Amino acid sequence: MSFDSLALRIVTQELREALLTGTIRHIEQANAHTFSFKISRAVQTHWLTLSAHSVHARAHLTEKPSPGQKQSYLADFLTTHLRGGTITEIEQLGWDRILKITVQPVSDEPIQSPPKAIIAEMMGKHSNIILIDATDDRILESLKRIDETMSRHREILPGETYILPPQQSKVDPLTLDAAAFTELFDGQEDVSWRQLFNKIDGFSPTLAKEVVVRAAEIALWDAYQQIITYFDPKNASPHLLIDGDGPIAASPLPLQQFPNAASQTFNTMGDAFSAYYDAITLKENMDSEHRALTQALTKQKDVLQRKTKALQADLDRAEKAEDYRIQGELILANLHAITRGQKQVELQNYYSPELEKLSIPLNPEQTPSENAQTYFKKYTKAKRGRSRIQQLISDLDADHETLELYVSKLTSADTLEKLQKLRSEFVENGYLKAPQRGKQKQEVGEGPFRRYTSTNGFQMYVGKNSQSNDLLLRQIAKPSDMWLHAKQIHGSHVIIRNPEHRPDIPMPTLLQAAQLAAYYSKAHHASNVPVDYTWARYVVKRKGNVAGYVHYTREKTLYVEPAVPSSKK
Repeated sequence: MSFDSLALRIVTQELREALLTGTIRHIEQANAHTFSFKISRAVQTHWLTLSAHSVHARAHLTEKPSPGQKQSYLADFLTTHLRGGTITEIEQLGWDRILKITVQPVSDEPIQSPPKAIIAEMMGKHSNIILIDATDDRILESLKRIDETMSRHREILPGETYILPPQQSKVDPLTLDAAAFTELFDGQEDVSWRQLFNKIDGFSPTLAKEVVVRAAEIALWDAYQQIITYFDPKNASPHLLIDGDGPIAASPLPLQQFPNAASQTFNTMGDAFSAYYDAITLKENMDSEHRALTQALTKQKDVLQRKTKALQADLDRAEKAEDYRIQGELILANLHAITRGQKQVELQNYYSPELEKLSIPLNPEQTPSENAQTYFKKYTKAKRGRSRIQQLISDLDADHETLELYVSKLTSADTLEKLQKLRSEFVENGYLKAPQRGKQKQEVGEGPFRRYTSTNGFQMYVGKNSQSNDLLLRQIAKPSDMWLHAKQIHGSHVIIRNPEHRPDIPMPTLLQAAQLAAYYSKAHHASNVPVDYTWARYVVKRKGNVAGYVHYTREKTLYVEPAVPSSKK
């Protein structure tokens, strides 16, 4: 249930009881459309929320708000005119969702300043907060300025006279008796909620539907009378209704139209609306955070897919390395049959079981021997490229594994705190941009672990913390990868990627990885650190849920000085 006319009627009475004769001590802006007023009366302090949100426009007492956004021009303007002023009147204008709070400003001058009035119009997309001079209704300022190009009914601009929005011809709900009620609907027994809504002032769709639901058991007039009872603030029964998806409505009365909803009662409508909008805000924040994180993952997944496709095409070309070698060998074996100037030659392929003819393109400006050497150079280059491409593909496989882990984490994140923690990890991994906070440096974009390239072209991954170590071992490392760790010393896990399943890792790469393991350990200040290494297939996570703790066998030990290679990825 939105903030409707009945809710404002009840809230207005609550505000009168709490705030009349109170002094406005402070005004701050919670967000682009919501303002909080700190008001003291005697020894009590209250916070009043006024919001012109297009969906959640409202006015009610609340707890002390969290720090909001930077003060806008309107917040400063309201502070200049109202701080220190005394609240002299609080009223609902007719049956509209319009609240008027009259304030007598404080004045140091002998002549008293004219009274001001804050007008909060809570009418969906037309919601607004307006400050007027209460003596002549002259508009001083507003949250939204409305000129003649935006509305032909009225302008909301400084200097213009404030007038109410166009009024609808509806019946006052408190003046209806049984006869007038029957006449209003031409004696119909089956009256729809839309008819009630369109003909009776102060009725929202929710109230109109409630009358119709109750009329299923009793007469329509009796159902209407039940609802009208709650128009007296003394009879208000503030409720919050909740289902599995969150809050449904805050209402001054029990709502029978939601039979399966859980109900929570409150002492005041302000308390009910605070609980309702706190829950709504939390749900919207969670939904917004979830969408942003999902979009970040989708974007990152698309990037990885494009990179993978491009690398696979490169790998297909690199796979031709053996073809280049065979073409070079065949040219060398047939030098006597080839002459300079030929653009191609057909030779029997001795390397194929079928011994078919193979057509080989030639450079006519080169000798047969030079053509052969050209193919051998292509072979060497393609072979080197194939190894590098496989390392890069292995890198992308690790990134894909990490993404899938975060997809799982995002699916199970059921609190705002968990989503915000994920956002921090996304920023650290480079999936999202870091918020700008002065000149504070923040290391971002590395992913959940550090990456280095050895002098032999191997990728080396280093864990950042226990969770990162756990990720390296459980999600990233393959059985043929090499695992390293400072011997019996707390530190990071190090993985040497081995996508080509080589039976051994070159010693220069092993030494560099060992230096990394020593550097990212508790012994990084020592000059000689023992580092164990073994194939990842011989490393298993210890039983229990402690991240980063493992058991390993078949290890060997290197003694190295801690260092970080300059070839960080």
